[in-house]
Amino acid sequence: MEQNFIKASVYPQNHTFQPGGQPVVFKVTVINDSEQHADFKLEVIPAGGNPNIGNQWYRLSPEISAAKPPGSSTEFQIIIFDSPIPSFVGTATLRIRIVSPRLRQERTLVVYLRIEADDRVKAVSVELPVERFQVYPRNTANIAVRSRNWSHKPVDVVLRLVGIEASWLNDGVERRLLLEANAQVETIFQCQPPSSNQALSREYPFTVEATSRDGLSHSPQGILEVLPVGFVEFKATPQQQTIPRRGWWIPDWKSNSTTFELLFKNVSNLQQQVEIQLQGKNHRQCTCKISPEYAELAIGETSKVKLEVKTKRPWVGWFKTLKFDAKAILSDQRLGGTDPTNQALELKVLPIFPLWLQLALIALLGLLLSLILRSESVAHTDSINVVRFSSDGYSAVSGSNDGRIRSWEVRGTELTPLGNDEPEKPKGILGVTSGEVLSLRFDPHKNNRVAAGMKNSVIQLWNVAKREREAELKVTDFVGKTDKVFDLVFTQNDKKYLISGHPNRKVLVWSRNSATEEFKAEPERSINVDFDVYSMALSSGDNTLAVAGNHKSLILLDLNKLNSLPQAKNNLTQDDLVKNNLTQGKFVVADEKSPYGNDDRVFSIAFVPKSSDLLAIADSNGYITILDYQCQSRIKSNPQQPFYQKECGRDRWKAGEQAIRSIAVSGDGQKLVSAGDEGRIIVWQLTPEGKRSSESVKGKQIKKIEHIINSIDINSQGNMVIIGGEEYQQTQKGKKYKPLPITLN
Repeated sequence: MEQNFIKASVYPQNHTFQPGGQPVVFKVTVINDSEQHADFKLEVIPAGGNPNIGNQWYRLSPEISAAKPPGSSTEFQIIIFDSPIPSFVGTATLRIRIVSPRLRQERTLVVYLRIEADDRVKAVSVELPVERFQVYPRNTANIAVRSRNWSHKPVDVVLRLVGIEASWLNDGVERRLLLEANAQVETIFQCQPPSSNQALSREYPFTVEATSRDGLSHSPQGILEVLPVGFVEFKATPQQQTIPRRGWWIPDWKSNSTTFELLFKNVSNLQQQVEIQLQGKNHRQCTCKISPEYAELAIGETSKVKLEVKTKRPWVGWFKTLKFDAKAILSDQRLGGTDPTNQALELKVLPIFPLWLQLALIALLGLLLSLILRSESVAHTDSINVVRFSSDGYSAVSGSNDGRIRSWEVRGTELTPLGNDEPEKPKGILGVTSGEVLSLRFDPHKNNRVAAGMKNSVIQLWNVAKREREAELKVTDFVGKTDKVFDLVFTQNDKKYLISGHPNRKVLVWSRNSATEEFKAEPERSINVDFDVYSMALSSGDNTLAVAGNHKSLILLDLNKLNSLPQAKNNLTQDDLVKNNLTQGKFVVADEKSPYGNDDRVFSIAFVPKSSDLLAIADSNGYITILDYQCQSRIKSNPQQPFYQKECGRDRWKAGEQAIRSIAVSGDGQKLVSAGDEGRIIVWQLTPEGKRSSESVKGKQIKKIEHIINSIDINSQGNMVIIGGEEYQQTQKGKKYKPLPITLN
């Protein structure tokens, strides 16, 4: 029997409904028990009812779920506002059909609905002669509404069309009618959807709400379907590739793959997914990897799909040319296929040993040997994600997308590689990790040891002096298979805890019995927050842990109360934080009326030294905020209620037009340094009250580069800043990325 990967439950299962009374509301929870992303949609079917009635008697939210990863759950809300079986009194059986297009499976749940008699007498009836309308963007649909007065007296009736944007209705959403006795009137609502990039192609359920003096008139429902228009443009860049990429002249026997970039521009009003298939006479000689497997095509945007093609290369002989087509298949075929449907691709495969190499093999052996044994250049080969000074300021470390941690000695105003040049440990390399390095922190107990957080759910501890890995912590069991370690902090006083932050809304607290022991393989505490974690900071004395992330959210946790919890309470939910008073305050770093969402993030936070209540915050909209994080005790008594920056902000200013990705505060609390996507390094002078000084309102720009800056740090003396990002030097051997030290006056 085939395994069903859709798990579902409904609560409650029994309901009572009286037509014209309060609607019935219940929830259905669906769990993705497969090993791939999946989306779901629901349908409610009454047993013995009219199969053509559709969903005119209930509403569903959401109408269809977005594709979610394995193990995730989706909660649907079903609202029954009319009888599924007209004129029926008794208990009706409702089947809830759950379907996943990707899994190609379905599951059925049962709900029992007891329908009571409707003994009201209506003076006014309202109906839709046509219940379904189809219209293209910028065209007009005339929605006719028929009203009938069954009484012997004139009746005032107000018709209001809800469910459709008011701006789509040419003459407004409301009509006022005077119905004469026993009269019938037909009213027209003219609906004109806007342009295709504003009117998505989907069904828009609407209701005509009619109110009169008896308050018992009908509220008929209809559907406006905006029809799809436009097309999806398909390009491949480049259309010809060579393996190896360097061509004939550079020997490269390891390369057996190359990547084509497929571009899809959705110039339509239809949300799409695209799947790629290879076809053609030579496609069976290749193996391909497509990322992502199902690409989401956002309306009006260009999406990229990477097609990695691998093939076997001959050792000797002439090159061969493989020709094949990349065919794009859209999830919704109402607009046909992409334009064009296929892209013709060509792959030139060179032999491992070309003719000239065979003739000059003896001479090349010496060259190859020197290339293999040559020491590695003292620089990163990809973007730098994080930089950190040691506590004494005499050394620094940097982590990069190339998977390497490099150590540097600070000599005056320069950085020089740390360590001796050895065959297996080239100069300057602290460690070669198993993934992209996203975060670094020095262990306060051993200033010569560094914790590294990586993209592949691993935390590694490296000895700087020996350049050896001493321990590895795997967070897979707590944050998912492919989660990232965005930030790390050590407790300074007891030196017993290492805290890691993750974008799956978790904070993990790793412990050791004493500062001389290693951390446990399993975290002491697992804390759930309600946003993705991008940055963390510890106050002096280790009393308060600040955690920040998307939705411009910030939460302050009391570490003292966390330590006093029972050992068994190691997975702390939001309810646990409230119950045990672990939350010192919640903040939204935005104005109360300003819109903010998942892409609005707090990228960097830092407590201001020499102050007891100031926290500096940098966000994705280019703002820096100095927050009085203890103001909540003076404003409100409920620390679980989020505060907006206007309530608790000491100062807030626009530091750039683009995201500020990193800030650092000097040890005396008087200098704040910021950097981000504009490549500007700016110094701001702060007063003891946490505001910009009068001579530093606009800040002082001390450096401008042409690339994004991902991370900055300031040394303990407060006279030097180190930056790392996407700035590189182009050499004959490729791009070289190095941290940049800058002195402060």
